[in-house]
Amino acid sequence: MNEETELIAAAVARLRAGIMAVVFSMVFGIGLFVATAWLVLRGGVSVGEHLSLLHNYFPGYSVSWRGSVLGLVYGGLVGACMGWCVAWIYNQLAARRDRG
Repeated sequence: MNEETELIAAAVARLRAGIMAVVFSMVFGIGLFVATAWLVLRGGVSVGEHLSLLHNYFPGYSVSWRGSVLGLVYGGLVGACMGWCVAWIYNQLAARRDRG
């Protein structure tokens, strides 16, 4: 490897897929929990009309307190998968750049 390639390889940090999965899981899970809880607390005639469409993807989810807990779980699972995939793809691209 020439000196320039070694400098690039040292500068490009690898992402740890497990850490990214945990962080994305927390952000997505807590985000969906807070969004659902906010709508439940706000109340009204038609509560969470758009957010309630998530029940098409997340069985059992609704804009309710029970749904906020399920949203925390579902959001955590989806976030973990997305975080792991983002880190894996990034690491693959960084490795390809190092090689060529």
